[in-house]
Amino acid sequence: MLTLNIDCEVLIDRVVTIKLPDTVRLGRHELVIVLDENEAAKISSNSNTKTLMEFAGTIPAFNRMDGLEYQREVRAEWN
Repeated sequence: MLTLNIDCEVLIDRVVTIKLPDTVRLGRHELVIVLDENEAAKISSNSNTKTLMEFAGTIPAFNRMDGLEYQREVRAEWN
């Protein structure tokens, strides 16, 4: 069994063409396509990262907080 992980963008026509490696033998094969819809949501949600970063350091209450220390405290609760 050969597993191929191919990252592609689905355009409006929703047509995706895949070129298989020369090592794939000719004849009938079963192809399984898995679409990770959650991954698509993550990609679109990351598109506003630049806008969000414009707010970095603008909340005075958070200026007194060490972000790294806060993360360490939260993770310590997991133990």
